[in-house]
Amino acid sequence: MKMVPLGELISPAGFKAGNDSDHPVYSVTKNSGFVPSTEYFKKQIFSRDLAGYKRVRPGDFAYATIHLDEGSIGIAPSEGLISPMYTVFRPNTTAVIPEYLLRFMKSPMALAQYPRFGKGSVHRRKSISFDALCQLMVPLPPPDEQRRIAMVLDHADSLRNKRQQSIEQAEALTQSIFTNMFGDPGADSDKRPTIRFGEIADLQGGRNLVAEGDQTDSPYRVLKISSVTSGEFKPSESKPLPPKYQPPQEHLVRQGDLLMSRANTTELVGAVAHVDVYPTNLALPDKIWRFVWHDPESVPVYYWALFRSNSIRRQISRLSSGTGGSMKNISKAKLERLELPRTSISNQHEFARRMAAIPRLQTREFDELFDSLQSRAFRGEL
Repeated sequence: MKMVPLGELISPAGFKAGNDSDHPVYSVTKNSGFVPSTEYFKKQIFSRDLAGYKRVRPGDFAYATIHLDEGSIGIAPSEGLISPMYTVFRPNTTAVIPEYLLRFMKSPMALAQYPRFGKGSVHRRKSISFDALCQLMVPLPPPDEQRRIAMVLDHADSLRNKRQQSIEQAEALTQSIFTNMFGDPGADSDKRPTIRFGEIADLQGGRNLVAEGDQTDSPYRVLKISSVTSGEFKPSESKPLPPKYQPPQEHLVRQGDLLMSRANTTELVGAVAHVDVYPTNLALPDKIWRFVWHDPESVPVYYWALFRSNSIRRQISRLSSGTGGSMKNISKAKLERLELPRTSISNQHEFARRMAAIPRLQTREFDELFDSLQSRAFRGEL
């Protein structure tokens, strides 16, 4: 398949709104592309002075300059405004089908290339400029084949989304079982004995050393925050470690671990995931903690459900700190003081027994199949 530099297929777009700022404000997300900002954040976080924002037209592409490696890119559905933190370009539609280009730019093949385009002193915050992105090599079959590939991937993604809806229903059942057994842990009328989190477990983190590119000789990878934010452990959400670095044993992820992100958006900070697979050579970063139980009989699945309950999620969000509108942190000291309901080990085990009766519906298998399908499509094997 012919490979073409992206710079031959696109041109810069977007300009300061100035006085022409009477348009909806969008955010560009990893999973949904362009989303009305107030819908995504549940409140207005953007400036009231929109003169410095960028105007986008229908069909413009925009990507998060510091989060493109996570797939935060989309196509503008209408006239609108976006933050200056986004980079905007417009495809040459006589050369490339926009839907095909978007699918490629969110594919594992493209994501693997982005780290080498980034500039910046801190890896997580490296930005990818328009000029740098123009170096991205794009597989370019004839237009009819581009349309076919986009249609096949759209259909597969639709099936994956339906699977996700089934998983969300199973999640609702999990919370229903939890509430029926233990009530609402944050209810004012709840007079059960409590215990501070610091009496239940310690928190252990790792380091965030990351290789410059995705192709290294190291057998070890370090988890991204996105490996836990959905509530389901996703080992594929990881990055390569430097080839000469061997993480200490206490930094390696183990089957049965309960993990928590200490930094994320207000809604996701403190997200937890249970490691229900056997992980291979995966290391903890500095932004993900492992629970180290004081009582070895503690049941991680019970605490996974407890920390995903709405009441505890709200408490953790209130305990988080940070000046930015998008990234919050929670400290160990604050989390150790969090009051939790005191629950017997026998009741924890009973909850786990009931949980085991719910069919395990997981997105990661579908995600891995979809990634494989994308790889085949952009290698010309579909």
